[in-house]
Amino acid sequence: MSTEQQTERIRIDPERCAKLLRELISIRSVVGEDTTAHLWVSARLRELGMTVEHYAVEGRRAPLVLGRLEGRGEQAGILFDAHYDTVGAVPADWSRDPWGGQIEDGVVYGRGAVDSKGAHVAMLAALEAVVASGAALDGPLYFMSDCDGEDGFRGATLMEDLGVIERVDTVFSAEATSNQRIEMAYPGISTWKITAIGRTAHPTEPERGVNAIEKMARLVLAVEQGLLALPGGTSRWFEPRVTTNAIRTLPGGGWAIPARCDAVLSVLSPPGTTLTGVAEAIDAFLRQLEREDGEVRFESKVLPMGAGRLWLRPGEADPAHRGIKALQSAVGAVTGGTAEIRQFNGGWVDAAELMRTDEHGFGNPAAITFGPGDFELAHAVDEHVAVAEVAAAAEIYAAAVLELLTPE
Repeated sequence: MSTEQQTERIRIDPERCAKLLRELISIRSVVGEDTTAHLWVSARLRELGMTVEHYAVEGRRAPLVLGRLEGRGEQAGILFDAHYDTVGAVPADWSRDPWGGQIEDGVVYGRGAVDSKGAHVAMLAALEAVVASGAALDGPLYFMSDCDGEDGFRGATLMEDLGVIERVDTVFSAEATSNQRIEMAYPGISTWKITAIGRTAHPTEPERGVNAIEKMARLVLAVEQGLLALPGGTSRWFEPRVTTNAIRTLPGGGWAIPARCDAVLSVLSPPGTTLTGVAEAIDAFLRQLEREDGEVRFESKVLPMGAGRLWLRPGEADPAHRGIKALQSAVGAVTGGTAEIRQFNGGWVDAAELMRTDEHGFGNPAAITFGPGDFELAHAVDEHVAVAEVAAAAEIYAAAVLELLTPE
């Protein structure tokens, strides 16, 4: 069945998308807070005939929701990767109620409209349409709705533990790409604390000390000059990057030359690199600075990224992956445009952690980010998304599902 034929039979009512989105936005679901959003999601999935399970997430008051719809065959299936949690909002800053789901001129306003309740609803509407079509699917459909998609990203780990990843080869991740970009490459992210160790002295005799702040200033300048040579990896999409995010001296009390100074470096690493490789590059950089200076000593340590991770692993899908091709065809059929295949605009998604590198250097299952909304409006005051864009995303998802999971 061609994508064009599927799109002719899959039509999504924008009013249905508007109703679902208003309902979901009106349920406050700020990450870490109590919420009933998981119950709303569970009810929608059960209405579709999905088996629904809840899984507790450490440190969170609400669970991850997992829906499963079995197909009739053994073909690799699809995982919809969404999250119902949002960042917070200060109502006094907004021109509308952040949890009101107000609609004006075909646009829905509210916290999470872009990140990422709009895409979440588009995925739900797509599944409704696929089920209503009566199509016999040759593989399973999963719908994951996470409770910590804003800060912990533990859903991917649970999907691996539950064996879901063994049954799918395509993951559609719900983030805003304006229905125009298919994003499939993600950098690794690690954070490092560097400590410059000097020697304290009285400020009237600075020559007796080694000022750790001055030594750290030289390190920061060396980083800015590109002297920290990080592993290059194998990606066509990314170059390694490093930024200095913070500097501080340890509390000393008194009038003294500081003997210790800390800096925090954030490192973005292309696919094809390892955390060990990053650590070795930083160590070589620090030893070189020590040799050139002759006085200072540097120490480094990686700062955990949360949820038991030392870093967020990089990953990259094959641009020719069947999931990407199906989504690209569906975008053309629904919108008449051509979707750009590119790297992820927002840094990282938890689905990237699921990709395991094959012999060609690509990750499987393919983590593919796509969804309605302007990414620049995520977390912003008066966050909003067009209902028509949400409905179009739903039609695109539905067409891609039928392309991937229905027989020729």
